[in-house]
Amino acid sequence: LTTGPVIAAPPVGGPAHAGNASLPSFEVVSIKLCKSPTIPGPGIDGRAALGIPHVPGMHLFNGRFSATASALSLVHLAYGQAGHGLGPDQITGAEGWVGSDLYDIEAKVDDSLVEGAWKNLPFDQKWNQVSLMVRTMLIDRFDLEIRHVTRVRSVYELVLAKNGPKFKEDHSHPELNGLIAHGRGKFEMTCAKFSLFAGLLSFLPELDGRVVLDKTGLTGTYSFNFEWKAELPGAMGSPPADGAPSESSVPSLFTALQEELGLKLVPTRAPIDIIVIDHIERPTEN
Repeated sequence: LTTGPVIAAPPVGGPAHAGNASLPSFEVVSIKLCKSPTIPGPGIDGRAALGIPHVPGMHLFNGRFSATASALSLVHLAYGQAGHGLGPDQITGAEGWVGSDLYDIEAKVDDSLVEGAWKNLPFDQKWNQVSLMVRTMLIDRFDLEIRHVTRVRSVYELVLAKNGPKFKEDHSHPELNGLIAHGRGKFEMTCAKFSLFAGLLSFLPELDGRVVLDKTGLTGTYSFNFEWKAELPGAMGSPPADGAPSESSVPSLFTALQEELGLKLVPTRAPIDIIVIDHIERPTEN
């Protein structure tokens, strides 16, 4: 699975319906309840192994957006910030079917846009537009109403460790912009904005749902491989002390970040934006 950056517009106050008129929309959208069996094996991020419904993913190719996803996953995409979707602890009010029912979605960007300005946009900016179109779809087809609140939560700040970073900017293949996860415990990033990597860290079970705030100051595009010893929630305590011995040839997440990438996760508390779902309905299928 290849994931491109998701960059959304800044949140607006009040119900989501209030800002719908100014949002872009897909030309055509098909939504059907997914009746295919989900895969019970380990998912790309370990969620299936934890008993959380498997979400195959979302894809964008030649102006066509396809997804097999829950309404909750779509909200994560549509209201994400700083180059990635919302963290797992940034949405409340999503219960029952919102997070469990999967929908097969096929959507098409207007041909005039694809053949015009869209054609020359970098991949991340295309995702920017698509995320806003998904927001419109949620409002129109799922009757979504949300509001934003600010809450102080336990988070991690991602900062440069001593002598970091241990990777350089790479602009050689902008068409490959993205990040590929090779199972649990291995990422390959190619010419992607660093905020994509920082955002995906928030979804790793090792961080127990904490949002990762990017404080590295890295603003370019980068390529690197990252591998760590994947562990389930509760298997890890606080970050290991510098120089702590490893039980495996592959280090833990916190250690690998320092040794391989020259980065460090620092636990703290900070105010973060929370999406409250006030209303959402199952969509009419078509």
